[in-house]
Amino acid sequence: MELDLASFLSIDRFVTEFKQHHKQLNLLVCNAGMAFNHYDTTYDGLESQFGTNFVGHYMLIDRLVDTMKMAGSARITIASSIAACMVRNIDYTRVTDVWRFNRLINYSTSKLALLVYSHALARKLDGSGITVNAFHPGLVITGLYRNISFLSLPGIHDLTSWMWLNQKAGSVTSVYLALSPELEGKTGGYYAREQPAAIHPDAMNVEVQDRLCKFTDILIATNTHAPNVLDSINAPNSVAE
Repeated sequence: MELDLASFLSIDRFVTEFKQHHKQLNLLVCNAGMAFNHYDTTYDGLESQFGTNFVGHYMLIDRLVDTMKMAGSARITIASSIAACMVRNIDYTRVTDVWRFNRLINYSTSKLALLVYSHALARKLDGSGITVNAFHPGLVITGLYRNISFLSLPGIHDLTSWMWLNQKAGSVTSVYLALSPELEGKTGGYYAREQPAAIHPDAMNVEVQDRLCKFTDILIATNTHAPNVLDSINAPNSVAE
């Protein structure tokens, strides 16, 4: 089955096809991503890093959570990053204003959004049989960093090969969260190297969680990143339909 997290249409098609063949889902590993791109947009007009890394996963989980409830016991694991701590908070104007775009900050913002959402989702699904945990995989040798120009300089490849994790080692924490009996019933955690890790303070803030979910619901409903989207979440007592 084909899935492109940069396309709402692709996500909907994937979910429809999945549900035609499967009645339940026991495990969902949210590990797709892109990093440090020049400014670009998804098929639906969202800034590409935030739209793909976060909004795509948000929509996918939302569409599949009913099949996970059917499983009785299920797990969702979400790849965040230590880069989430490189921003103080989620600055929504970075998502809606092309002139405020910064490759590193927008990537970090998408990873903070994933971390915040993992805790919001754990809270929402508490008692449902579905656990939600996030993780930092570490610096792993993949194509994720291909847009960082200095990594192509002579000698840098040898240095990163020595210092960074290979793909097998980089997957260990993800596999641990997905399969370890030690984590049965444990939810709302953040892990690195198979251990609980320090977390960005905003991740535990319920008000921040609710604002992010509201903002994202509006993005999906309106298929736009226009600045007036912010008006909807800034207005007092406003609720996304």
